[in-house]
Amino acid sequence: MESLKLLDKEPQNKQATIDWLLSQEQMILKQNNSSNIREIYFLTMSLDILGTKPANSSSLTSKIMELQASNGSFVEEKGDEGTLLDTFRAVTALHSLGVDLNQVPSTKSWLIEKWGETEGSSSLMDSTAETSMLISMLELYNVNIYSQNKSPRMEKLTEQKSIVENQLESLPDAEMDLFTLNSFTDFLLINGSISPEIQSGIGTYLQREQLQDGGFNLLSEDYGEQQGTYLALKIASKIGLSLNDNVSTFIYNCETLDGSGGFRPAYRLIPSPENTYLAIESLKILGSEPEDKEKILRYIADEWQEGSKDTKNAYYLLMVYKLLNCSYPQDVQFEEWVKRSLDECANQPVESMNYEETFYLAKLTNLLGIDLNNRDMLIAKMQSIQQKDGGFGFEDSDLFMTFYVVNILEELGSSPLNREGCISWIQEGQVDDGGFIIRRGPIHTNSSDIYSTYMSVVSLNALDAEPKDSDKLLEWLRDCQYEYGGFKFAPEYADLDASADTFEASLEYTNWGLISWNVLSKD
Repeated sequence: MESLKLLDKEPQNKQATIDWLLSQEQMILKQNNSSNIREIYFLTMSLDILGTKPANSSSLTSKIMELQASNGSFVEEKGDEGTLLDTFRAVTALHSLGVDLNQVPSTKSWLIEKWGETEGSSSLMDSTAETSMLISMLELYNVNIYSQNKSPRMEKLTEQKSIVENQLESLPDAEMDLFTLNSFTDFLLINGSISPEIQSGIGTYLQREQLQDGGFNLLSEDYGEQQGTYLALKIASKIGLSLNDNVSTFIYNCETLDGSGGFRPAYRLIPSPENTYLAIESLKILGSEPEDKEKILRYIADEWQEGSKDTKNAYYLLMVYKLLNCSYPQDVQFEEWVKRSLDECANQPVESMNYEETFYLAKLTNLLGIDLNNRDMLIAKMQSIQQKDGGFGFEDSDLFMTFYVVNILEELGSSPLNREGCISWIQEGQVDDGGFIIRRGPIHTNSSDIYSTYMSVVSLNALDAEPKDSDKLLEWLRDCQYEYGGFKFAPEYADLDASADTFEASLEYTNWGLISWNVLSKD
């Protein structure tokens, strides 16, 4: 919203976005003891940009005031300590709501006290950001900071301004993330002006940093995302620079696809071995491949050399090599560590074992063709925690434990002693809508979800079995699929006590949905 405002544009679905924001206001007001200043701030400021008042400004004001600490600062949530950022959000939102800030005198006193403190952040970027926020809030209180000439902070301004200018003079040749660049630009403008030479360097740097998709990235990654794009537009606006029209296209592409209002997160995630594996496996199920295989291979090679070698990440990296039909990296020390770690698992008491760790270790031994010394002992320990009803657990059967044990046994070339009982117990988790629920002894969820369903379907497949009603499950999976292709955690009609994000598609949910669909389709 702020980005479009800087471009003097509006959302294509403006009224739908207003309606969506007002619906979010109602959700916030229904929260009893879980108010969050961040949510209220972004709601209030988004409506303000659209020229719309909240439906109940007084109630929102009360929600904000509930988050005021005894010293006058504001907290993000009840129980937290007051921070400058949360106070900035609260004061700015109150001002937007038309509140007379003179009615909040304790916050004014706290801000003046903060301005007079001798100690601040040791980080130049943090220190300049703090100074800019303080000046902005004190101006809203009509406090002239330059009359506070005895403040130690005033003495630091000249020194900090010189340091900031020196760093900005290194642009466009130097590298600087947009968060730091925005903080430094704000600081100089709020304390005077920016020289033409520095403005020129910033402008050239921004033009170079704009990506092919039209957006910018906060941390100089190679894909556009909203926060980086907003900061780039904000900086450009302050120095009088016009960016090319591709930036508008990028922002409009982030609007919800169905016209329901609001904006979606950027589709790219922070890269990780897990996300890379999930994406490539999902593409393979769909009969497709990544566009730039060589780039992915370079990424996983770097991760293998420099990244974390924990079992989970290592498994995902090796699986990416396998999915791309490439040879694994030769790492004798790692293979010895895997063998030693899984042999150690076999010597642990069953109640002390980390079953997720054992699950990935077992998968790694198969991928790497490692022979185990204690395979039979580990199989016996896994089989020993099967309950009378067929599931696995320490006291009662548990879906998570059953998923891990069944799949560990499969990797070890074995199966539960009571195979039919295990199949029956898993099948009993399917409910009327077709999906599966989580069961942990007598405790169970009241609605099916994609994760429970994925664990159940994969476990049944490992036992050469299938759900009692595969057709109903396929219908349920269709209900989990978003209109534009991805899968949600649960269908819209699910009786879940969950946030709205639960019903949005994600890479992880999509992978679970596709795997379940693929298993059922093979049957």
